[in-house]
Amino acid sequence: MPRNRLTSSDRSRWHVTLAALVLPFWCAGLALAANEAGSVTAINGTPTVMRGTATAPLKRGDTVLIGDRIETDATAKVKVLLADDSVLAIGPRSQVTIDELVLEGGARKGRLDVLVGRFKLAIADWLSGSSDYEVRTPTAIAGVRGTVLWGDTELDAICALRGHVQVRTVRGGAVAELDPGRCVTHMSRGETTPLVPSREELEKYLREVSLD
Repeated sequence: MPRNRLTSSDRSRWHVTLAALVLPFWCAGLALAANEAGSVTAINGTPTVMRGTATAPLKRGDTVLIGDRIETDATAKVKVLLADDSVLAIGPRSQVTIDELVLEGGARKGRLDVLVGRFKLAIADWLSGSSDYEVRTPTAIAGVRGTVLWGDTELDAICALRGHVQVRTVRGGAVAELDPGRCVTHMSRGETTPLVPSREELEKYLREVSLD
């Protein structure tokens, strides 16, 4: 019996058909990867995540997407390893959204929205190009460059723990330049009043967001 053989024309049609079948799934995978902000590495209590209009329990190992709102109750804490190896720690009674995290062409751009609560953000070193991170609270905007900062909306306070932080209020006014160990408060008044917590107070603040 003669063998069935594919002609060059048959092979071309087969490759086109295969590409048509595979490409949509491959592109969908790229879109999902581009939308991933990080993953949950530790939790305490029963935090949740709001994705669109749906709310679900947040578990260790879950992927966090750009636009997800992480929410914690009075006993919950969450630690997220971001896609650029930065670490976000979220304390109790908090709502935090990762609005943007773009790693492209050697540049990095991140936007974090702390709607309410307390957080610590340890930004990983970035040596390949420009880095632009911004943290927003209801009263302030903090611009950070490779640093560790802490904030609490209830206290209306932001502290630079390592590196340099620029803080301005959402109402405008002068920019406060924070070196390590410096904090500001009263942003709700349109001010950046220096705040000097004691060592015990600062340790308490950090324990509230720590899962180590």
